[in-house]
Formats: sequence, structure tokens, C-alpha cells
Amino acid sequence: MSHIAPTILKEDRSKSMAWRYDVAGSRDLRIDFMRGIALVMMVVAHTEVMSIFNIFTWERFGLTTGAEGFVILSGFMLGMLNRARLQKVVLLTVSWGLYQRAWKIYRVNIIIILSFLLLEYVPFINVFEVTHFTDRFSGTSWSLYPVTPQIKETWFNIVLYLQIGPHQTQILGLYIFLLLLSPFFLAMLQKGKVYGLLCLSLLVYGCWQRWPVRVTAAEFEFAFPLLAWQFIFVLGMCSGWYKEELLSFARTSAGKVTVAAMVVVALVLGFVAQNHTNPFMPSALLMHVLSAAEFNAFYHTWAAKNGLGPVRVLNDICLMVTVYLLLTWCWQPLYRLAGWFLIPLGQHSLYTFILHVYVVLAVSQFVTFDLWRQAWLTNTLVHAAALSMLWLMAKYNVAARWIPN
Repeated sequence: MSHIAPTILKEDRSKSMAWRYDVAGSRDLRIDFMRGIALVMMVVAHTEVMSIFNIFTWERFGLTTGAEGFVILSGFMLGMLNRARLQKVVLLTVSWGLYQRAWKIYRVNIIIILSFLLLEYVPFINVFEVTHFTDRFSGTSWSLYPVTPQIKETWFNIVLYLQIGPHQTQILGLYIFLLLLSPFFLAMLQKGKVYGLLCLSLLVYGCWQRWPVRVTAAEFEFAFPLLAWQFIFVLGMCSGWYKEELLSFARTSAGKVTVAAMVVVALVLGFVAQNHTNPFMPSALLMHVLSAAEFNAFYHTWAAKNGLGPVRVLNDICLMVTVYLLLTWCWQPLYRLAGWFLIPLGQHSLYTFILHVYVVLAVSQFVTFDLWRQAWLTNTLVHAAALSMLWLMAKYNVAARWIPN
């Protein structure tokens, strides 16, 4: 019997090790997996029908959305990749590359805006869902494109300054400005002033929470105010820059305690999220430990969506660490379950995001967007078809020559 116990322990350990992430190459597929999750969450949210996908993506695992994941992971990748690049080239070279990328995304954004202006004149295409924002609770809609005649100079300005456009792609405007600010962030990181950068970013975030102002005239600031959302981008960039140091710290005793605490926070806030007062979610799928009044007071005060309340930021970071840890420990089964689908999307995240607004337009030609209508089977097939279309295009690089990634 004394020989059996160690043998069983070794077998269990070997099984657990077999599940762990162990992929050769410099690319971290766990990050691609997480970006794929964020993209699925955004595509489901923008294809506004209620399906089984919503049950798992609509603030169900915490007070967080795919947009936050997209911004944090974008900052993470920029920090991680540019630390290596800055060991070979000067900051000016890296900055020029970032400005070129911002310019490319800006041009894409302009093309998206103009394409829907032109499609509006095609008789058999209904562009309502991409040219309007609709409050599904009340049914009230607001036009995101001018409804009155405009003089040529006005049209030029509102397009040039990104003051109109589909709400599904507004985050691209935020991304452009974050790219323009990135050389400054990288300069501070290169000089080792990470605490100074974090404190400055936190100060700007805190000032916005107290005195919310829009620093640009662009439309994206209504949903993604730059002074608030820069904070999670900077957090992501610092984490990416110090990825190896953070992983080493996580293996120490203090690091293990810190990671365990973050997992606990993610689980607690995941529990809180189950008490959501989302009117479109069936009541049977929600918990009611917290009253609606208690949850709403907490949510709108500390976890506001557009303004990125402090608890939401905490939830974002803790949940992402938890998911990364889960992917590390259980990579093999999770990869077989969903990696084959999520990783191609994550590796083509910007490409997929740009295309998804046209997929949303295509779906809206055949399906009436309505979150009150709970046709679970039909709506689940709609979401599955939209996601499959994007996956196929990413998998086979359709039009990748013209669409940036």
C-alpha cells in the first residue's frame, strides 16, 4: 500500500500537467483565446436578438463587457511586443509605426462611415440598425447620421472628426487616440517610470470620474470617454511590458497570495453579477439575493459601464487574471472545446471587428432586432450564423489584403 499512494499521486500530477498550457513558439495563444472571447461578446451584443449566447456573454461572469477586454488586451499586446522592439530600434521608429497604424485605422473608420452613407441610397438595403442607436427597453431610436440637409463644409467636418458613424464601431475612434498616446506611454515605460505612468493615468481617470468632460469632438466619447478608458489601456500596456516579471512574481509566495485574492474577487463579483437587473434576461436565470434597488445603486455608482466605475475596472483585471490562469491549467480541454474557433478570431481581432459591422448589417436585412422577443432557437441560430461567417472569413483571410489586422 505504501507504494500505491505515491504512484497514484504521480499519475494525478502527470494528468494535471498534461492539461496545462505547453505550446511551443513565442506567440501566447492564451491571449488570442481571450481576445476571441471578447470579440464573441461584442458580436453577440451588437447583433441585437436574445439567444443562448446572451446567457453566457451579457455580464454573466462579472461586471465586464467584451469592449473592456478588447482595450485591455490591445494595450497588453502593445506593451509586450514593443518592449522587445525597443531593444532593437529607437523609440522614434516604434512611434512612427504606431502613428502609421493609427492613420490606417482612421482611414478605415472614414471608409466605414462613408460606406453606410452610400448604402443608404441603395433601395433594397435597410441601413437603420447601423445608422441609428436604439434603446431596446423603451424602443426609442436616435440617428447617428445627420437627418437634416448639411452644407458640404459641415459634412466634411463631421466625417473628418468622426462625429458620425455606426455605434458598433465607435471603439475604433478610441483606439486611434490611444495609439496616438502610446509613444508617450512607451517612453515612460522605457525609462522605468512605470509607477509615474500608472499614477498619472489614475489621476486622469479619477479627475474624469469627478468632472466628466469630453476632450474630443468625436462620437466615440459618449460610449468610451477617452479620459476614463485610457486607464485600462495603460494598465494593459504596463502588464504586457512587465509580463515576464509578473509571471515570475506569480510563482512566489506573495504572488500566489495576490493571484488567489484576485481570483476570489473575480468570483465574488461574478456572484454579484448574477443579481443583475437586466430586463431582457429571463428572471429564472438570475439570482435575487440582492434586491433590484441594492444592485442598481451599487452598479450605477461603482460599476458604471460607459464611465468605467472603479469596481468594474477591478473586476476587469481580476477576471482576466482568472481566465488566464484557467487557460494555463486547463488548456488542452478548453482548446479542444473552443480554441479552434476562438483563436482564429483572436489572431484576427481588428480584422474581425471591422468586418462585424457589415455582418450585423447583413443580418438586419433578414431579422428584426428585438431583445424582448425570446425566440431562443431561431435567435441562437442567427448568432451562430453571424459568428460562423466571421470565423470563416478570418480563417481564410478573406480580403485581408485591404483590411488591417
